[in-house]
Amino acid sequence: MRNRSISNLPSIYAPSLPTEMTTDFRPPHSLGIFDITFLHFHSCMELGVCVSGRGSCIVDDQEYSFSAGDVQIIFPFQNHLNRNDGDESSRWYWLNIDPVRQLGEWGAPRLSHLQKLLETQMGLCGIIDRQQFPFLAELITRIVLPGEKNRRFSCLYTLIEELAVASRGLPLLSLRPGRQFTRLEPAIDLVHNALEKGESPSVAAMAESCALSPAPFRRAFHLAFGQSPQQYILSAQMRKAQMLLLLSDLSVTQIALAVGYQDVSGFNRKFLQSFGLSPRAYRAMR
Repeated sequence: MRNRSISNLPSIYAPSLPTEMTTDFRPPHSLGIFDITFLHFHSCMELGVCVSGRGSCIVDDQEYSFSAGDVQIIFPFQNHLNRNDGDESSRWYWLNIDPVRQLGEWGAPRLSHLQKLLETQMGLCGIIDRQQFPFLAELITRIVLPGEKNRRFSCLYTLIEELAVASRGLPLLSLRPGRQFTRLEPAIDLVHNALEKGESPSVAAMAESCALSPAPFRRAFHLAFGQSPQQYILSAQMRKAQMLLLLSDLSVTQIALAVGYQDVSGFNRKFLQSFGLSPRAYRAMR
């Protein structure tokens, strides 16, 4: 399932819920807050704009340097990792999106055309060179930074088409999910559908959604995602809690309920174990 990489760093699936593009203002976030020290991949597209600091970005077997003003694009299922250089943590605006779904909900035409471009015509990724591709960099900046919703969606539509044009003559990326991911996708959908309702699914229900018994399901899941189903549920809950703490004003109690915890003290313990900070201390870092 995992994209091949010459790096000896481990790579696991990191759940990341798509970000809704709103007009709400939000500050950039420190790369140090996320403290991701391993190669990981998502099932959505990740766009970023660095506003301060410097560091390096690894995407599959390529390494890029970045500094303030640089933009980034990571496609679904690409192993990647951003690291700071020096003592200062870089600060980023990030947007995780399911472009075809979100453009469809916006009302964009020719969705099948856009999907085909994304699956078969992409050759650029990682840090986009502003000198070589100034229009692409400007489009990514306009999509990621807070602003008027229709303008951002229009830029996203244009970005996909312009990426296909800029990718002509380059080695094309293979961005289709592997067979194991496709086989287990019903379980992933079950987890995130439950999270939207503030519920926590059972491993048995996840296995049943894939027409597997629990033991073979656990083995297949670990092989595909680099973690157990229980670990995936926890990481999905904590990732959603992390985003709500950073991007909303919900109380810790409300966030605990939103990610499937009826016991706030239990939620606080799990969050502390996951991030080394209490939810309130973590929110204070934003």
